[in-house]
Amino acid sequence: MSWPRMGVAGRMAAALIGLLGAQAALAQALPPTRVQAPDDAEMVLVPDGPFVYGMDAAATRALLRQIKAGWAEIYDHELKRQVRSDVAAFYIDRFEVSNARYNAFVKATRQARPSRFASYPQLNDPRQPVTGVGWPDAQAYCAWAGKRLPTEVEWEKAARGNDGRPWPWGSKPNTRGYNGRYTGFMAPMPVGSMRASDSPYGVADMAGNVWEMTASSWPDGRMVMRGGSYLNKLGDVRVTVRWAASDEAQGANWLGFRCAMDAPPLTPAPPLQRQAQPK
Repeated sequence: MSWPRMGVAGRMAAALIGLLGAQAALAQALPPTRVQAPDDAEMVLVPDGPFVYGMDAAATRALLRQIKAGWAEIYDHELKRQVRSDVAAFYIDRFEVSNARYNAFVKATRQARPSRFASYPQLNDPRQPVTGVGWPDAQAYCAWAGKRLPTEVEWEKAARGNDGRPWPWGSKPNTRGYNGRYTGFMAPMPVGSMRASDSPYGVADMAGNVWEMTASSWPDGRMVMRGGSYLNKLGDVRVTVRWAASDEAQGANWLGFRCAMDAPPLTPAPPLQRQAQPK
């Protein structure tokens, strides 16, 4: 098949249109990471699109048999497997909020209360996730940082991606890939210490280290937390496990949080101007 020959001017015009189109598409893309003042924490983009949410009880039992674990009462609260397509793009902190960042918030606002474990040497390393704070404290921090707590649906998507994996790192059991019961550390590690367990989006510590607060609640009003902690075994740190707090104000030495924010709407690219064809 023969194509009509295109003159030099025509080829240049076609190349320019292609370049402008590529730049326009690039201009509309959301950056994969961002840093949000005033806490200057790195955030990662979780794009919109469908993902697998929840896990059927039969699949959970089969997985527990594989890892030689029994059924725990908290598994009763897991949601049935479904495909969710209603989660808009958002950003989420790559790491849990650290003691250093929380202390900066306390100092800047002069109103927020410090962690109730601020004097405990095993819990107050600047790089460890802050613990000993409750939902009001976490919500106040996120608001100060121009963010909010993630919903539990957002949290699960950030933790597992869109392929339905049971753990952030995938489907293969790994008792040493997260800070939990098997590591023997028995305290929160500095955030980002176990990067082999990052989620598909590069979000760290979504399994173990500390349970994380969300903005969601159970029908009885209790707030939902996700992720498990340094006290939990492999079955407990699956991305579908849900637990509710008994004391939402005081916090615990195994409970922390990270923040999220809506992705800004994409600005439509201006229409391309038609190029005058040379005569």
